[in-house]
Order: sequence, then structure tokens, then C-alpha cells
Amino acid sequence: MNSNKKITIIIFTMVTVLTIVIVALVALGSRQTGYDSAKKRAYLTADIVKKSLTSHMINGNMNQRDVFLSSMSQLKEVNDLWIIRSKAVSEQFGKSSLGNETPRDAVDEEVLSSGIEKVIINETLRKASLRITIPYTASSQDKPNCLSCHNAKEGQVLGAISLKFDIQDDRISSIAILLNVIVIISLFLIFILVYISKKIKPYTTSFDAITEVLKQVHDGDYSVRAKEGVLKEDKEASLWLNEIIEKLETVLTGIEKNLTAFVHNRTSNVNNDKLLTAKEIIEDISEIYNYKKTIETDLTKDDIYYRLVQVLKDKLKIKAFYIFENDLVKDERSIIFSTKDVKPCCTILRNVKEQCRAERTDTVVLSENFPEICRVATCKSCTDYICIPFLINEQKSVTVHILCEDKECLKHIKYQIGIIKKYLEETKPILESRMLMDVLRERNLVDGLTGLYNRKYLDEFIDKKMPHELAKGTTYAIMFLDIDYFKMVNDTYGHDAGDAILQKLSMTMKDSISESEFIIRFGGEEFLIIMKDPTAESANELATRINQDFAKLVFTFNNDSFSKTVSIGYAFFPLDTDQIWKCIKYADLCLYKAKETGRNKVIRFTKDLLKGTDKDNY
Repeated sequence: MNSNKKITIIIFTMVTVLTIVIVALVALGSRQTGYDSAKKRAYLTADIVKKSLTSHMINGNMNQRDVFLSSMSQLKEVNDLWIIRSKAVSEQFGKSSLGNETPRDAVDEEVLSSGIEKVIINETLRKASLRITIPYTASSQDKPNCLSCHNAKEGQVLGAISLKFDIQDDRISSIAILLNVIVIISLFLIFILVYISKKIKPYTTSFDAITEVLKQVHDGDYSVRAKEGVLKEDKEASLWLNEIIEKLETVLTGIEKNLTAFVHNRTSNVNNDKLLTAKEIIEDISEIYNYKKTIETDLTKDDIYYRLVQVLKDKLKIKAFYIFENDLVKDERSIIFSTKDVKPCCTILRNVKEQCRAERTDTVVLSENFPEICRVATCKSCTDYICIPFLINEQKSVTVHILCEDKECLKHIKYQIGIIKKYLEETKPILESRMLMDVLRERNLVDGLTGLYNRKYLDEFIDKKMPHELAKGTTYAIMFLDIDYFKMVNDTYGHDAGDAILQKLSMTMKDSISESEFIIRFGGEEFLIIMKDPTAESANELATRINQDFAKLVFTFNNDSFSKTVSIGYAFFPLDTDQIWKCIKYADLCLYKAKETGRNKVIRFTKDLLKGTDKDNY
């Protein structure tokens, strides 16, 4: 409903209520006027009767009063008339023989006893009548003096007169007046409504037009413009409004264009409102800035990945996903993060550059784009997946693998692809820096000849990692290895031959250990193996396997072919001792015992080995 109709209805309602009030007041006033007019006629009739009866009494012709009373009752509008004598008058002059001078009902009796007039109005739809009973009281002020004829006191009730009047004509007259009032007010009301409607229409039309424009702007349509008004004020208001909308559209379009490019174009825009879109983008930029400032102070690659996981989970509301780190040099990948109890559609860990479609094409792979778009991916626990590749440097890349159970989830993820890329973009330089630091650190902790960890790594492991693992109840087996008669190889065939044998031993040990073990080049031809959560059988089996596998190798130098052996000693920590360096010494003691007793042996530490040695050194 437009403003003109609303205002017209409001004014009509107000005037109508006012009209009803006026009509009601007029109706009540007309009714009361009719009653008052009838009462005046009654008082006049009562006074005439009183004076006539007094005249009859003075002239001595009271016996003819019935003729007078009968003629009075036949007056127009008088339906009935009768006189009532009081008890005192009847006692003084005797009871009246006329039936028209006795009380007819309780009203007559009440007026005689109280001396107060009584008025009763009877109204129906078709008739209206007024009955009034007026008392006659003795008064010395009357002419002639009532007390001169009646044996009564001043103010005593001598009698009463009861009259019934037909007031239907009065009521009809009141209704006629009321109808005239209603007609006049109705005509006036119609005139007022027409006049007001015409006068306010230009204002309400402009107001409605501006309201509609503002509504469309509120809904995000900044291309709409207000029409030019009729009045001077309307024209100015429309002009100002259009200028504001045009400026707003220009600014928001520029903001949306520039900021959207900054945070990557989204797959689809949920909000058609440029203002809300700009607000979302600014919030994204603010959060990306805070994210970048935070990861800049993180020390390790793991810390940065942790932040990225929190963003995907908490900020972007992604429920199920994996983060893979791809080693482009080794052409393999490792899992950085996986949502609990969720299996990935992609299980590629080797030959990543060829098998992973996202890495090979360097484009986002979306399962809904084409049936089996990635032949390697097989999803059983979800309906759709999205793979987002991102290159960190020539050696490393990251793949975000997102899983969706329904189309609503897929729609949400598609909308977030651009912002995910922006987060990855901001992560790239810091992550690359931490990866470079890890490489430098790794090189500092790795032996250049064998590719095994060096003594520095052992020190770092004992100081930083081992306390946390011991707190979880982890136990260790410490193995000391040494190549038998290694100095003879260097002296006879040269250090190049010695280096080749060390490399072969390193490869043999690497092939023998699992992910829970690591190897340290302790110095020269000595090596240390740290085995986590061993049993007596698993430790002995590992040591024996290395001993036997290495003994099978044949080396050829200067046309000479020969084999080499290793001696191995091992101890358990904290079973044999609660001091890690003492446990290493125990393993060294076992190695010394193996060499002393013929070499090419595997010996486990026992307390008996401490007999005959300087125990303070162990």
C-alpha cells in the first residue's frame, strides 16, 4: 500500500471517529432535549390542574372537577392523567368518589410519601413515552394560601398528579436532526478526503518512489535511480539521492574489483550486495594480514603448517581435508595433516608428478567437473573432492585435498578456493624460508659422506626430543657398530676404498632399520643406532641382520676382491642404566668385547662385562 492511501486511510479513520463522537453527542443531546420538553409540558399541565382545582374549590363547584380532569386528559400528546389525594386531605374532606383520584401503583405511593417527583421513560423501536408524577405541597406563599383551606403544615404533601406523554414525535424530530447532521458531516468528510488526497499526493508519490529506490539499494542494486519529482523539494531530494547512489556505486565497484583481485576471485559470490562483498573482502584481508604477521614469528615449518590447519578448520569452516607436502626432487609426498577418522580419496605417495593430476597440471581439480576426472582418486566415504596445488619452490609443493559429503559442502568449498589460495600465497615465502632453514640445519646435522646423522644430531636429540619421549614411556636400544680391520683397508687400498665401504655399510643399515630407528655416524668407522621401544628379540634380530647382510657384500679394489665384517655391541636404556651417555658407554664396552674376543660378533650388555674394568668410567 502506498503512502497516499495510508495517509488518506489514517485521516479518514480519525475524521470518522470524530464524526461518530459528534453524532453520538448530538443524539444524546436531542434525546435529552425531547425529555426536557416533555417534562416542561408536564410541569405546565400540573400547574394548570392545580390552579383550576383551587378555583373549583373557592367557587364551590368541586363536584364538577371530573369534567375538567377528563378534558385535560384528552389534550394532544397526553395519554393519561389522574389526581392522587394524600391521606390528610381525605381525612379532612372525605374520600373521593372519583376513581381518577386514587393511587394506581407504587410510584404514586412513593411520591406521596417522599414528596419527590418521579420520572419513568419507556422506549421501544416504535414507541416512546414519558410518565411523570409531580407532588403538590402545602405552601403559605401560594395564592390563595393553601394553609387557609387545608389542615396541613408547611411543605406537607397534599396530593400529586400523574401524567403520561407520547414523546414519539420528539424522538422522530431528534432523529431527523441527527440524520441531517450525519449527512452534512459525511459530505464534509468526503470533501476533506478528496482535498487532502490531492494535496498530499505529490509528496507521497515522491516519498514512495524514494522509498522503493532505497529498498533496491538496500538489497544491493546500486544501478537504480530515483525519478525526478514534481515539486521543487522533490527534485532536489531526488537529485541528491541519485548523486549519493552513483558515488556509492562507483566506490564500491572499485573496492570490489581491486580487493577481490587481491584475495583472488571467488568461484561464486554469495552476496549480490557490493557493500557486503567489500565488507567480507576487507575482513578477509585483515585476517590474512594477522595470519601473516603471526607465522612470520613462528620458528619451524611445523608451526606454520599448524597455523594453516587452524585457518582451514576454524576460519574457513572446512570439516574434512588433508595437507600433503610434495618432495619434487624425490618425487614423493608426505602427509602433513589429516582430519581424524577421514580417509582421503587420493593415496598417492610415490611418483607424484606423474600420477597426481593437480600437481601435473598445476590447476585445481574438482570432481564435479567431469566423471572420474582423476583416475587415481577413488572416494568411498564422500561424494566429491577438491585438490588445490600450490608450488613453494623448485623442491617442494603443497596439495590441499578437501573432501565433501554433500552438495552444500561442495558449494561452500568452491566459494572458498580463492581465499585458500591467498592464504597459501602468504604462507609461501615464510614456509620457503623455514624449509631452507631446515635444509641448512639438516646439512649441519648430516654426515656428508654417508648421508647419516652426525654427532650434533645425537646431542640435539638427547637434549630436546628424548625427554618428551621418555615422559611418554619410550624405551631405547643403543647399538655401537665398528668395521673390523678398517684401518688396513685405508692403508692398503686408500681412503677412497674406505669411503666406499663406509657408504655400503650405511646403505645396509638404512635398508635394515624401520621408521622408528635412526643411525648416527659417531666417528670414523663407528656408528650408533637408536632403536625405539625394542624388545630383547627385536634388538638382537636387527643387530644380527646388519652383521650378516654386510658380511655378504664383496668389495673389489685394485683387482682384489674381499669381504668385510662388523662388530656390534648394544645396551638398553633405561633398563641397563638411567643415564643415556652411560648406556652409550655400555654399548661401546660390548663393541670392545666383541673385537677383543674375535670380532664379527653381536654382544648384548650384561653386568658381568663390568668385572675387571674401571667402573668409574662406565
